Amino acid sequence: MMGTFLRRYPVPLVFLGVFGLVWLVQAAMLSPGARDDLIGWASTNLSNLGVNPLGTMVTSAFVAEDAHGVLMVVTAIGLFPVARRFGNLRTMLLIAVAHVLGTVVSQGIAFVRLELGQLSDSIRTMPDVGPSYVLSAALVAAVLYGPGRWPRLLALAGWCALAPFLFAGLLSLDVAAVGHVVAMVAGALVGALLFRHERRRQPSPALAEA
Repeated sequence: MMGTFLRRYPVPLVFLGVFGLVWLVQAAMLSPGARDDLIGWASTNLSNLGVNPLGTMVTSAFVAEDAHGVLMVVTAIGLFPVARRFGNLRTMLLIAVAHVLGTVVSQGIAFVRLELGQLSDSIRTMPDVGPSYVLSAALVAAVLYGPGRWPRLLALAGWCALAPFLFAGLLSLDVAAVGHVVAMVAGALVGALLFRHERRRQPSPALAEA
């Protein structure tokens, strides 16, 4: 039973396992100063994206400032139904696209506003870490395309619980809020494409009966 579960959900399990391991290291092995250094190093801010975009994109999803337990639970609520519906490789594609687009669009807007003099130079090194773009996309995809009523309802409950946090500062174009919205849209659109592809692969009732 456990072996079947591990083979069926490697992407959610690996993602949550790495996130949990980093959480353990942050909590048990690093001083407050070292934790701040890790967050600064992993942040997908303008400064880091300019010198190490790929590494920053990857590591930022597994480092969080706080609320690790909540983030882990809600991410699981989104990822497992999506993996069950679409499979692991497509789930990886969905969350990767959402994470990258959420980062690029939100930081791109921040860069434009910085150039226009609407933001201070401190925006370049602003902490920006965590799996929130991943969970935003996964929750929306699970609500829209999840396999069965209860996984969808559970994902919807998780989304509603986090909505005040996810949308906080959106009207003022807060970087995180913009990224969350972009990630949600990406989750919905990529999920729709995957769902449509899945439906096309299924034989029609007439062919199945024949």
